[in-house]
Amino acid sequence: MATLNGGGLMAQTLARLGVAHVFALHGGHLDAFLVAAVDEGITLIDTRHEATCGHAADGYARVTGGKVGVAVITAGPGFTNGLTPMASAYLDAIPTLFFAGAPPLRETETNPLQGGFDQVAMAAPVCKWAHRITDVERIPDLIEKAMRIAKTGRPGPVFLEVPIDIMFAPGRPLMLPVEDARGIDRLRAPAPSTQAVAEALQLLTSASKPVIIAGGGTILSPTSEPLRRFAEISGIPVVANGRAHGVLPPDHPNYCGGVDAIGVAALSGEMPDVVVLAGARQGLFTGGRTGGVIPPDAKLIQIDTDGRELGRLKTPDIPIIADCAETFEALVRAAGETKWQDLSAWRNTLQQSRGAVNTLFEEALAQSRAGAIHPYHAAKAAMQALKPETAIVCDGGEAVSWASMHLRIPAPGRFMANGYLGCLGVGPGMAIGAAVAEPERPVAVVMGDGAAGFNIQEFDTMVRHKLPILTFVFNNSCWGMSQHGQDLVFGPNRRSAVALGDTNYDQVARGFGADGERIDRFEDIAAAVKRAQASGKPTCLNIVTDPDIAHPVTATMIGDINAENEIAIPYYENIPV
Repeated sequence: MATLNGGGLMAQTLARLGVAHVFALHGGHLDAFLVAAVDEGITLIDTRHEATCGHAADGYARVTGGKVGVAVITAGPGFTNGLTPMASAYLDAIPTLFFAGAPPLRETETNPLQGGFDQVAMAAPVCKWAHRITDVERIPDLIEKAMRIAKTGRPGPVFLEVPIDIMFAPGRPLMLPVEDARGIDRLRAPAPSTQAVAEALQLLTSASKPVIIAGGGTILSPTSEPLRRFAEISGIPVVANGRAHGVLPPDHPNYCGGVDAIGVAALSGEMPDVVVLAGARQGLFTGGRTGGVIPPDAKLIQIDTDGRELGRLKTPDIPIIADCAETFEALVRAAGETKWQDLSAWRNTLQQSRGAVNTLFEEALAQSRAGAIHPYHAAKAAMQALKPETAIVCDGGEAVSWASMHLRIPAPGRFMANGYLGCLGVGPGMAIGAAVAEPERPVAVVMGDGAAGFNIQEFDTMVRHKLPILTFVFNNSCWGMSQHGQDLVFGPNRRSAVALGDTNYDQVARGFGADGERIDRFEDIAAAVKRAQASGKPTCLNIVTDPDIAHPVTATMIGDINAENEIAIPYYENIPV
């Protein structure tokens, strides 16, 4: 067997494990791998910032239904820039593999370039596993181990540091050689016990208002088909949290939109009596401790591969530590001739609650004032003009909320947004990952102008790699959610550090070689969207929206500002005094 250097072994191993695309940003520490990757047929997608590189690997994993997204970054500041996407992938349970270079092992404690701190120790708290490779011959088996860890159990990021003297040193894959991806492909997701399935069916058949809340676990596991069959057999309505839009077709009779449909129904006294949390964690995206989504007196069936998530805020009556797809397959098999109650009235209630907030804005003027468009109508026109098969990435605060009111996601994994980290700037990277994973599918990004400023340089990446991504910037010249939150808590005359300039983001995009248009009239939106998607080029549509119109979600994120003996704070529960 010919002698390879560490970078060659790394590229060879990734190729044998089925990795076809790697997201990277150049650094001298990585050259041995970067050159070898081309020889192994791996496509390198080089970005302009390491954070984008990591978010792209994240987006790639989501769109592909759980293939491990791979990011390769350089040492020191390259690594620290990559910490944010590691943390985001960790909190959202996305299978990703991060490599970083490092100074030579033999130069430890000599104050070398881009050294002097422990990258592995820094990565460990936000990764499932973090390890420093110290022997060239261990590169293959340690990469295979990392891929298995990223995919099994609760998915998540893993981190491997490859010091430059290991990357460039010669070596042979003598120890634990890796031949192909069979070891990873044969990994079986955990299935539920027969007893748990029987207990779940018994509880569901006795319920008069059951509901299934689908979360990210139904997207990374291929749950859509068995979930659809079970919903049709049982008649149980399905809603999705922000991680699972597209888990059922938007026009499916059992699909009732987002979890807000439950909250709206509750206003009229209609509450679920049994809730199935399917790969959806208790917390921010399922109503927190408010009881508005999961009522305190409702029975709870919780399905998750991670036992640590069961009972985080409410103890499940039936805990099922298993894969979502396996669980719904088992429920379908066990249902047999089960007699189900007529749930049509309950489904209709949730269907009518779906999108109820939209009625607040339907009668508002689309052109709220000269040179500014009502954000509700801007989002409606933009989303309706997109090709139906478009994958959508949302990045921001209120801009995301406006767009989410009009989503019709065609399939699982075709919607991505800021997750539990609440990280702005994820949009370009996730869109790049989505476009690389499915080059035949159009991709659009919706960003607020605040989020747009984080990684705007990635228009260059889109242009160089010929990725025809459509970017919407909802430009209201402010940090919208922050500005409106300050108005609620402190009054409109106490704004601080929330103003932005009216930037011509379309001109910035053109400077990088993309197309761009500034739009300040409502009637121009639809035609501009159609032009952009027909052009085959990356395009930025800079849509000027009214900064004085707040989305209702901001008020819910602030909480009750008039509550006695409480201090209202943004985003969290009020402070009792």
